[in-house]
Amino acid sequence: MKSDKIDKIISILFLVLSAGVIIWWFMIAFSNAETEQNVFTLFTLDNIVKWGQANMDIVIISYIFFCLQAAGISELKQQQDYLLVAIISLIFTPLGLLFIKNDENEK
Repeated sequence: MKSDKIDKIISILFLVLSAGVIIWWFMIAFSNAETEQNVFTLFTLDNIVKWGQANMDIVIISYIFFCLQAAGISELKQQQDYLLVAIISLIFTPLGLLFIKNDENEK
């Protein structure tokens, strides 16, 4: 039981640190914005697409990380094969995991 509490504390600590880094990143982005450019024009679709094209490696790494995390969650909650679910997640996006059913649970 003690390790469960330690795991929860570590998970909460990582969550708080991650949220803090994201908030800090947004604060820097807003403070570096030009005076005539407000917050609403800073995150337009055009700017997001240009950023994605300039940082394609970050986009691909983030997509793969997100897919593998979704496959891990699906494995733990639905007792599915991780390798199969990870491949399906990478090819058909993580939304494809919603359409996979485990026959062993029904039996």
